[in-house]
Amino acid sequence: MSQQPQGYHLGELPAEPSAAPGCSDCLSLSVSRENARSRGDYSAVSDANVELRQHQERAH
Repeated sequence: MSQQPQGYHLGELPAEPSAAPGCSDCLSLSVSRENARSRGDYSAVSDANVELRQHQERAH
């Protein structure tokens, strides 16, 4: 019988951040994310999400 790791739970990923209306920086990051997704570069998708969240914390 195999043992399950204790205290380890997989959860849902947080929702992707959305561009704030009227913010060109948010829009640019969102477009970069969608371009990365369209070419299958999910590492770049994740990076864009991080950048967008950080931008929103600073600017909004």
